[in-house]
Amino acid sequence: MNEILNDSSWIKAHELIQEKYGKRLIYRALKVIEDTNATFYSHGDDLIIPMKLRNHDLGDIVVSRGSFLDIQQKSEIVDLVKFLIEPKIYSIHLKQSEENLKANSVPHIGKVVDLFKLNVSKSKTLSQIIHLKSHTEMNRHKVALKIHEMAEKNLFVHLDDIAASLTTVEDIKTLSDLTIYVDDVESLPLSMLDLLKKYLDLSDMDGPLFLIGSSLPLEAVEEKNWPSSLKKDLMGFYFDIDRVPLSQQTSHEILELLFFQLDNEMT
Repeated sequence: MNEILNDSSWIKAHELIQEKYGKRLIYRALKVIEDTNATFYSHGDDLIIPMKLRNHDLGDIVVSRGSFLDIQQKSEIVDLVKFLIEPKIYSIHLKQSEENLKANSVPHIGKVVDLFKLNVSKSKTLSQIIHLKSHTEMNRHKVALKIHEMAEKNLFVHLDDIAASLTTVEDIKTLSDLTIYVDDVESLPLSMLDLLKKYLDLSDMDGPLFLIGSSLPLEAVEEKNWPSSLKKDLMGFYFDIDRVPLSQQTSHEILELLFFQLDNEMT
């Protein structure tokens, strides 16, 4: 419990939620309600966010008196908790499970632990940039959130919210645990397009993942007066969401096939 509450991810999320919504977070290792698949629900005056990753029940985050928030505020808090706190709780859970195995194991249990670690390695995208094309911004955002979840980055942020702090390629490289979302590439100033181009030219696969939204068909991208290498990246990993049936737009199998590589490295 102390390891979670003293972690920087917990402290940052708690401070942000207190500052923006005036609410306090509580972590409970034992779930309030055992049988629920809801992303969040109200329990009395509190908002409950079940923590569950890779079929591991990880307890609950309780937002004190959070049931009084509106649905938009609740969704924003849930997104923050899911992307900032849940991966850390999962990491601590794995660490504790490994320690328990070692404490109660036969001499060769280390091999089992190594294989267990292999199964939880992060998925890797084929590119640092994925272009999400749809005439509906809501559809672009929905697919972006699904790709972010699959990529297992710690935080999903809108470029507009952090653009003022990004002036150099080095600034971008420090954001390796982020998915950075652009709702409409045509809204970006030329200076930001140029900075994005310079970063992508580095081919730094350990950096942030950029999910770039637009309503542009490929031929319109090609005609833009943008850096040629940026246009090549935008056309190379391109998902025309509107051409996919609504029920399949966030399909794990489709998105994995299009944008993710299988990591079979043994350590």
